[in-house]
This record gives sequence, structure tokens and C-alpha cells, in this order.
Amino acid sequence: MWEILQTPQLEKAFLIAMIAGPIMGILGTFITLRGMAFFSDAISHAAVTGVGLGIASHFVSDVYGRGMQLVLVVFCCLVALIMAWLFERTSLRADTVIAFSYSGAVALGVILINQLKGYQSLEGVLFGEILFASSQDVWLILGLSVLVLVFLLLNMRALLLCVVQENLARIAGINIRQLNYLFVVLIALVIALLLQQLGALLISGLIVIPAAASRMVAGSFRQMLILSALFGFLAGIFGITSSAQFDLPTGPSIVLANVAFLVIAMALGRFLGRTKMNRPLTQLDQV
Repeated sequence: MWEILQTPQLEKAFLIAMIAGPIMGILGTFITLRGMAFFSDAISHAAVTGVGLGIASHFVSDVYGRGMQLVLVVFCCLVALIMAWLFERTSLRADTVIAFSYSGAVALGVILINQLKGYQSLEGVLFGEILFASSQDVWLILGLSVLVLVFLLLNMRALLLCVVQENLARIAGINIRQLNYLFVVLIALVIALLLQQLGALLISGLIVIPAAASRMVAGSFRQMLILSALFGFLAGIFGITSSAQFDLPTGPSIVLANVAFLVIAMALGRFLGRTKMNRPLTQLDQV
């Protein structure tokens, strides 16, 4: 481990994993409780279209530059807001909106991605290039993590009320519409700013899997938050370590480490008698 940390690029990858892993797990807890796991997946795949648009329009020339990050932030937030608007304003079910947004984004992204020069760039977009992260990326992700944590702390009661009973949230005077829009924008920001490191095909799993694993064993909402952060943190460490040790792709290694923790959590949950991951939040201590 000490030898690995002496490599500058691996050191930055570890820092990003240790910062982003826990915060993605915590955010994933709220995402999964609200039944929005496939929403984050749709946004991450739509981000591929954002990359294609940036290159095809000649607005940016570097897939990994700051200009592309700006394009991704604007595009992902726009897609998230449109999907949230469709949830609210049409009679279509949420899963239907997500399904056609997902498939449409993939189809358009595949067409536009042909403008990219070479398959290496495409591979980086799909699977991430965390080993190429810069010091500026580390600070950017640290700032993003602080933003996510502050938002969740300030809105935790409101988000929980929306999960348990939306009518109670309305009675309590919570502006549900505003909260929903802010929440989807937050998800879009996380995906847009972490896409270059973690990849469009993997990032949603890194958000959802730690939360799913924690719910298998948690006996309270507080425990679920702590465990999801812990699983996200440890999976990043083990994933990068195994990647360096066995010369494996880094992003997929982190995902597989998360899956391993999920399998362990399922076995432990069965031992503890908590076999139903989808048990309602009301069965957990909400505070």
C-alpha cells in the first residue's frame, strides 16, 4: 500500500476515491429511498450525448478539459430538469420517462460519439480515467462533496418526509416542487463532475450499490447513512489497490469491490434477519 501511495497518479486516485466514495454513498441513500436509482443511470448515459455534442459542435476539443466539464454540467442539469418537469406535468409514469430518456440519450450519444477521434477517448468516457486526475480535480471534487453534504444536512428532514409521506411534507409547509428540482440538479452535478474520473457506464453503480448494501444490514436510517458512506469509502480503497496490484482497469475494479460488499451485506443481512432490502423506511428509526 505504501509503495502504491508513492505514485503521484495513484495518490490522486486514492484521494478522489476517499472523498467521492462516502459522499456518493450518502447521496445514493436518498436516491434509492426515493426510488430514483434508474434516474441517476439515465443522467449518466445522457452525459455521453453531452460529450458528443461538445465535440461535434467544436465547442471543446479536449474530452478531459474544463470546457467539457462545463458542457457536461449544463447538459446534465438541463436533462435532469426536463425529466423532473415531465414527471410533474405529464401523465406518464416516472419509469416510462426514464426509459425513453435513457434509450434516446444512448442512441443520440452513439451517433454523436462518432465525431470523437479514436476509441481511446470513447473508452475513457464510458469507463472513466481516474488515474489521469489532476490536483485541480481533487479540489473540485472536494468542493462538490462539501456542497452535497451541506444540501443533504439542510434538507434531511424534508427529504425524509417526502419519502415517508408526501402529504405530511406539504402540511409541514415544505416546497416539494422546489426540493425535487434542487435534488435532481444535485444528482446531475455529481454525475457531470465525476464522469471523467468514473465513467458513464459505472458512475450510477457507485452511487446506488453502497446504499443498497447498507440497507441490507442497517437497523436505522442513521446506520444506513454511516454504512453507505463506509462501503463507498472501502470499495474505492480496495478497488484502486486491486487495480494497481493486478493491473486491472480502475473504474470497473471499484465497481466490483462495491458489488463484493453488496454480496457480503446480503449474507450478513440474512444472518441478522433483514432479508428484504425494500422494506419501508417506516420500519427504520428515521432519526
